[in-house]
Amino acid sequence: MKKVSVIVPVYKVEKYLNKCLESLVNQTLQDIEIIVVNDGSPDNSQSIIDNFKQKYPEKIISIIKENGGQGSARNVGLEKSSGQYIGYVDSDDYIELDMYEKLYNKAITNDFDVVICDNFVVNEKNEKKYPECNYKNEHSILENAFLGKIAVWNKIYKRKILIENKIKFKEKVWYEDFAFTFKVMACTNKIAYIDKPLYNYLLRKGSTMNNNNIAKNTEIFDAFDDATNYLKEKKIYQKYYDLLEFNAIDHIYISTCVRVINAQASKKLKKEVMSKIINYMNKNFETYRNSKYIVSLSKNRKIIYDLLEKKRYLLIKLIFFSKNIVKKINLQR
Repeated sequence: MKKVSVIVPVYKVEKYLNKCLESLVNQTLQDIEIIVVNDGSPDNSQSIIDNFKQKYPEKIISIIKENGGQGSARNVGLEKSSGQYIGYVDSDDYIELDMYEKLYNKAITNDFDVVICDNFVVNEKNEKKYPECNYKNEHSILENAFLGKIAVWNKIYKRKILIENKIKFKEKVWYEDFAFTFKVMACTNKIAYIDKPLYNYLLRKGSTMNNNNIAKNTEIFDAFDDATNYLKEKKIYQKYYDLLEFNAIDHIYISTCVRVINAQASKKLKKEVMSKIINYMNKNFETYRNSKYIVSLSKNRKIIYDLLEKKRYLLIKLIFFSKNIVKKINLQR
């Protein structure tokens, strides 16, 4: 059994894959396996994987499968893994060279089930690099685990927890990270935190949403329904309701509404999707406006939340338009 298995789903990332895999094969923690799952990528990614497999046969495990989405690739990687702990890295990101040594050493100090770290955000030219903190002193470690970044890539998970609780990623959907991470953390209170940014999250300029895919934003409902049903089955729904509600505010009400507001789509379609979002919140989280965790929102997100409550959608769009202009100016300097 390896100490850590790192699962890397790959699809159309040949531009970034070398940097990602270099950061993994050079980890200071030697006793790891790197499971690279080619999810039917049509580009040159497999050639890059083959080169790393040839150079590091004792570390790289290469798997090729038909395209099934990131969740599917991660599930296949977990099935093939042997590590005591599981880590996930997105193939367009890269990590600090001591990330898994720090996370693993923290995990074994008290047999923790989940260890979380902070992250850097970088742009494609690596010109900007700023840390994101996932911990606030006024909350407990357990609360911070749910109030911080609900992502899979800034954590390691004890493999035993995933297997025993039958936790897998939903396949061929968006937002597969959320339900997976929320379920794992709800199954344990043995969570540790390292207040250092060890993961480098690449902020890529993605494709603009249009009339054909703006409605896919509502797939986030499925992720929350999945997490809700799981909590109810485990009879821990009431225990985690407040934290689930906060995440609905943060991810559905704020983030998803902002994406829809800024999408390039017809006013009619945007209005329909916004209506679905608000109806979902009112139906499933009736008391969200009274959430005790709203104060935990960052200053900027609190502003957006207040504007959403006042239906000042045009002002929100102008705020993000102005931010994008400033970013472009700064990058040109």
